[in-house]
Amino acid sequence: MSEELKIRKDPIGGWPAVHLSNSLITLSVVPSIGGRVMDLRLGETNVFYGNPRHYGQKAISDAQGIDIGLWRNYGGSKVWPAPQGWSGDQEWPGPPDPVLDSGPYDCTTSLNGEVASVHLKSQHDEYSGVTLQRDIKIRPGTSVVHLHHRMHNTSKRPVRWSIWQVTQVDAARGLEIFIPAKGFHQTLGDEPFRSIDFDISGTLLHLGYKNQVAKFAVEANAGWFASLDRARGVVLVETFPIGRGATYPDGAATAFWMSGAGTFTIHGDCIDMTGGANGCDPHVETEVMGPLTNLEPAESCELRTAWRLAAISAEEIVSVNHCGAVGQKLAVETSRVKGSFGVFCTADLELIAFDRASQIAGTFGLGKVSPLQPVVLDEKISLPPSAVRCSLMLFDEHKNRLGILDHVQVR
Repeated sequence: MSEELKIRKDPIGGWPAVHLSNSLITLSVVPSIGGRVMDLRLGETNVFYGNPRHYGQKAISDAQGIDIGLWRNYGGSKVWPAPQGWSGDQEWPGPPDPVLDSGPYDCTTSLNGEVASVHLKSQHDEYSGVTLQRDIKIRPGTSVVHLHHRMHNTSKRPVRWSIWQVTQVDAARGLEIFIPAKGFHQTLGDEPFRSIDFDISGTLLHLGYKNQVAKFAVEANAGWFASLDRARGVVLVETFPIGRGATYPDGAATAFWMSGAGTFTIHGDCIDMTGGANGCDPHVETEVMGPLTNLEPAESCELRTAWRLAAISAEEIVSVNHCGAVGQKLAVETSRVKGSFGVFCTADLELIAFDRASQIAGTFGLGKVSPLQPVVLDEKISLPPSAVRCSLMLFDEHKNRLGILDHVQVR
């Protein structure tokens, strides 16, 4: 068993909490308020938003459940059923919600071999007809958090819902979101939101935080998006599956809610965000959804996602893979290698040059790398004349190849 992995139970604020950690990351789960993950830290940097007005407080309820005027937006990450709405039984009218959003979740933990995990399970929600489960796992030497969501129809009737992961990311110092997409549309906000557009290629969408309430449905096409906090030099990448041809709420597998000043109108009601009990502190709700699924009684569906954290020195995120995030693509000349990256595991970094027959023409050790430190390359090398392409690779301590961070043709 890895000594690097730890599970501990210590309160945060006034809440009992479970903390999973390795030498790189820590996440804190509060089962009593909807099974939320309240903190996610790379080193000492918490990338999640937590609402200081409600920190440590229990949900307010009355005989009929939670009053909408008393709902507490705690922050962190939770799971809901979608679509959300108030116009019919086919829509989930929360939050507030006394079971799935704010109710207590059963919680168990395990620390076996190379995995530390927490398992969360809601109570049965009669309105939606479902019970939600969430398994969260981490491993040593990596900043990746694996999440496995399951929705069970525990009612006596057929239901149709989507699993909906909602995560609030801190934007107090600014936040830039990058996502490969084929389209987007603004679904909420009474004023057009201008800080969103595609790059020159027309394939990478950039959404910059500004203090204006708005929501967007984004038609993702590559299964990832990156939330870049330039000021603190950290990126949170979320990965998820996309069901080709599947039906999603609002026609998209991803959505983004900008917490900010202003109004939005829904069902004829104009809501002013500046006067609410939850405030409108700077954060972005990043939302990932599974396909809308018909479930007969006792049937289930699932959604697997992941959070990946890395320190990075970059103005943008141009691509992501299982090894890391690319801020400035790999560039190799005859005497120099350049690029900017964030990695998701501790490893040895090497530049491997290949000839036209895909045989190794040269190997250049670039040192040890970690998610806790940005990878900025500006190194002198002597590239062999036979080299036609180069790959930037990660290796573990046993020289096992972990993957390719980036690659480039040089001739």
